[in-house]
Amino acid sequence: PICSQGVELTPQRSMAIDRKYVELGNLLWLDCEHPLESEPIRQLMVTQDTGGAIKGTVRGDFYWGSGEVAEKLAGPMKSKGRFFVLVPKK
Repeated sequence: PICSQGVELTPQRSMAIDRKYVELGNLLWLDCEHPLESEPIRQLMVTQDTGGAIKGTVRGDFYWGSGEVAEKLAGPMKSKGRFFVLVPKK
């Protein structure tokens, strides 16, 4: 699917955010629980999309992709976690 940034979403790398707090196109480091596995998710993400239900400073929607596997992962994904917006040092 095409996202708010006007490009295709990247499965397991695209994050939807609230643009009042985080800009589109930012890199962020995500650290959260995996919905089905014991290993946490700790990886680089790109803020590429927005959503009506995503409101607040530290809220995001992890894009798993499409298909049955993505659906199985997206359904239970209500993990608490944190993310760090990466900005270049001036």
